[in-house]
Amino acid sequence: MVEFTRDMRPHKAGETRVVPDAVAAKLIADGDATPRKSVFDKTVEPPARGKPYLTRKRG
Repeated sequence: MVEFTRDMRPHKAGETRVVPDAVAAKLIADGDATPRKSVFDKTVEPPARGKPYLTRKRG
């Protein structure tokens, strides 16, 4: 999975896509994309969450 660093039809900068390994290696080597870890990769920490949602008491 890579994140594009510049606009390249049909992709936009900042867009994340899964591409074949050979294509990803070339895009990264050319500086057109950066490696992006998968959300399923257990070595990546989950994003920090904000405050939990609180509701008012009824009654």
